[in-house]
Amino acid sequence: MSISIQKKDLNDLLQKAFPIIPAKSSLQILSNFKLTYTGFHLEISATDLDHSLKVAGTATGDGPFDVTVNARKAFEIVRELPDGNIILDVDENVLSINCESGFSCKIAGADSRDFPGFPEVSTSNEFEISTQSLKEMIVKSSFAVAKDESRACLCGILWEINSHKTGMVATDGHRLGSTFVNIPLQIQDTIKGIVSPKSLINLIKIADGKTPDEKVKVNIGEKYVTFSTPGMVMCSKLIDGPYPDYTKVIPRVNPKTAIIERVMLQNAVRRVSVLSNQKTHLVKFTFSKENLEIVVLNKDIGGEAREVVPVEYNEDTHAIGFNGQYMSEILDIIKAPKIRMEMNTQISACLIFPVDEKEENISSEDLFLIMPLRIMDEG
Repeated sequence: MSISIQKKDLNDLLQKAFPIIPAKSSLQILSNFKLTYTGFHLEISATDLDHSLKVAGTATGDGPFDVTVNARKAFEIVRELPDGNIILDVDENVLSINCESGFSCKIAGADSRDFPGFPEVSTSNEFEISTQSLKEMIVKSSFAVAKDESRACLCGILWEINSHKTGMVATDGHRLGSTFVNIPLQIQDTIKGIVSPKSLINLIKIADGKTPDEKVKVNIGEKYVTFSTPGMVMCSKLIDGPYPDYTKVIPRVNPKTAIIERVMLQNAVRRVSVLSNQKTHLVKFTFSKENLEIVVLNKDIGGEAREVVPVEYNEDTHAIGFNGQYMSEILDIIKAPKIRMEMNTQISACLIFPVDEKEENISSEDLFLIMPLRIMDEG
């Protein structure tokens, strides 16, 4: 049984599915792709048991087949082939790859019946959201996901959904990203789920080639969430909660406010951070009337850097330390021309909001939080 497909189309399918393949696994079958062909329809499946993906494209052939083969080998071979037509042939769990240039190879596979089945979502809530809205929520929250697996719930993104609003929140205890979009959804009750960033980040990559208004169908159950677009279905196991009450770390009293040109601040932080401590990345901000002085003092290498940028600030002089890498990351995610920083003391969390270009108001329901670092008096 053989089928014909363009190299570009096959490579695109494998490229989308490959990130799901686990780097290491005790189950050999999880290192494989499952290839299924039925009626002009080639489907590539991948799973690590927590995340599953099916992508499909058009092909022509003389009969259905199912086979699983090593994902890395298949992907690397197809990636190196020249453009043109590729013939895939399956015979007793062996996949043959042939192309017009004269290249041919065989990859021994395994019985497709051993490949894990695709999870089914039960007790589901289904709605649609644009790829643009979904992508922006993921980008504005995923950067703050915790890396420490001892608190599994913080290793995911909290997704909150109700009939008129949806949003994502993530925090690792040092920083927080929160974003909400006001859109009507066909949801009766408020839904909360902790979603793995692996599936969401891969979803962004797959959705990059789609138009901003194209819809993603979302289906949330008790244990799984699925995302569907034409030619793609992704399923992710939800992380067990509950998620901590993140609102408790957001300070309500912030008497010191500053409005700054985002790109100017971003460039200044990047420049002075070159000499920052490689462990703490400490950068000192000193706010005074109309000015912000950004200073790095690194005694380990005897280095010092400082830069002054204009700022709209009329309170008493205020000095506070930040992790320069964390600050740069937030400034890169925000796309508004200005930001608003709200502060209280040297040990209080700092809130950062995007500011509208024409009016100096918060432009959306985006909130970023960064915890301060201890600074020395001489810094």
